[in-house]
Amino acid sequence: MRHSVRKIGLLILMVIVLPVVIFSVYEIGNLRQNEKIIQDIYRNQLDAILFSINQYSDDIISNLAGRIENSLNEYKSGNEPELSRLITEVPSVKGLILFDKNLGYLSSIPASYEDSAILAEIITGLGGHEKTLGRLQTYLRGGYRKMEIIGNTRAGIQWIVFLTQVEEQEVINVLILDPEEFVGQALDPKIQEIAKGKFYITAYHAGEDLPFYVSNKQYKSGKVSEKRPFWLLNDYLMGIELKDLTITDLARDRSKRNLLLVGLMDIILLFGAWLIFRNIARQVELTQLKNDFISSVSHEIRTPLALITMYIETLEMERVTDANKIREYYAVLLNETTRLSGMVNRILSFSQIEGKKRKYFFSDTRLNEIVENTLLTFRYTLENKGFVYSFEPDSNLPVISADREAVTDALVNLVDNAIKYSDGNKSIVVRTGSYDNYVYVEVEDQGIGISKTDQKHIFDKFYRVTEKNLANKVKGSGLGLAIVKHIMDAHKGTIYVKSTPGFGSLFRLLFPMK
Repeated sequence: MRHSVRKIGLLILMVIVLPVVIFSVYEIGNLRQNEKIIQDIYRNQLDAILFSINQYSDDIISNLAGRIENSLNEYKSGNEPELSRLITEVPSVKGLILFDKNLGYLSSIPASYEDSAILAEIITGLGGHEKTLGRLQTYLRGGYRKMEIIGNTRAGIQWIVFLTQVEEQEVINVLILDPEEFVGQALDPKIQEIAKGKFYITAYHAGEDLPFYVSNKQYKSGKVSEKRPFWLLNDYLMGIELKDLTITDLARDRSKRNLLLVGLMDIILLFGAWLIFRNIARQVELTQLKNDFISSVSHEIRTPLALITMYIETLEMERVTDANKIREYYAVLLNETTRLSGMVNRILSFSQIEGKKRKYFFSDTRLNEIVENTLLTFRYTLENKGFVYSFEPDSNLPVISADREAVTDALVNLVDNAIKYSDGNKSIVVRTGSYDNYVYVEVEDQGIGISKTDQKHIFDKFYRVTEKNLANKVKGSGLGLAIVKHIMDAHKGTIYVKSTPGFGSLFRLLFPMK
């Protein structure tokens, strides 16, 4: 049996458990890769958002540059009011200074820049970027206007340079921009539209951890990992972060969830495999027990039948003439017939129980009376086998509602087991009494006893105690105590067992009082 169970366990291990383990290891290995993929996906999404903000800022300045060029071409003289109006439309633009291609001063908005120190700084700065100005001229001649950032006068001010064609003259335009106002006023509507409560968008001075602008005033500035430079602003960065979670946290959260699902699936599959193995092992064990039962019962039936046949043949052939000997033979025949009848009755009783066909007829019953009749039945067997037995009845036992035949069957099985499993000390005591709300009958012997391990299984059908080779020494079907258990369940009673190997056993059947 153990060999068969081992083979089944190995098969389940290979078919179910091993693939589950391999799959789990593979999935856990992929979780790291999946986490990186998730991070890349979200980073690409965030990059696209930041790109759109940069594109929007570029559009604002490009649109302003186009309108400045149109204004310069429409108003060849006295165009300062129109340029002033255009400049004030973008509050973060603090001024505009115009130069010819040789860096000669043409005009400025406001006019006060003509005599300021800023003018000299801008001319110096433009003079150091001849290549940049040359590149802008090439773009302009190709019909494309491009903007460049060339230096800054002081912290918080940016110069944005672009070229325009006014009649036949190339004009160098320098916009003086306040970056913080530009982000906080010009870009804020677009940022709010993009964020939509799902993202936090921030703006920083390069090298600083605290932002000067946040899209949500409730945002508690943390360490934003996703930062990109502004196209039109030197040394300024914009950052973006998912609301409530960072990308790393989000990826880790998804990985944990996937890991939890993989673990849960593994537990379910392994538990299922364990259930399958347990049920198959139980069926194999039950099949083996049935085979042992058939073998044991066949042997038990054959032994009394052989004795009965032999004694009947001896008597029939009149080989024994002594009257005492004849009576002894008849006693043996009666004993073996009773034994055979009991065995058949147990099998039939168990068959009825298994088929759920056994019916119980309850009536008022005196337990002492059943015990006396049962012991009377066993009297010859007990005396013939050298047992010392006694009955200690409780004379004040109340009447119980029970099936007399079923209670008798249960008691017969207990006494029969006491006889079978008593070795040296052949002493049996039967008692009745009351305890709490129960009336009980107990059978106590001084036999070989039952270990704690076997006590858990003795009421299972076909179970035989195998310690010290008892199953082979003592013949039995393994049905007796299973029948007792069923009878007690039908009476809503309980069974109490107290046993120590080498010191005997006590079985107590407790029936509820009426």
